[in-house]
Amino acid sequence: MADRNDHPYSIDVRPCWRRPGRFVCSIIEKGAPRRYGPQSYATFDEARRAAQARLRQLVFEWQLIGA
Repeated sequence: MADRNDHPYSIDVRPCWRRPGRFVCSIIEKGAPRRYGPQSYATFDEARRAAQARLRQLVFEWQLIGA
């Protein structure tokens, strides 16, 4: 059985190719893109914080279903 803290998600934050100077984030599940944020962020840290908030939500749901 997998460790309950060993979830299958990771965060990807990168420069936005559509809007130079801004950043986008996505959640990766087992190496494949799962969810992309529809918005861009002014800073890398702002994008990372948004992704971390969504990641916490996904991990909570993942733990509830007992994956």
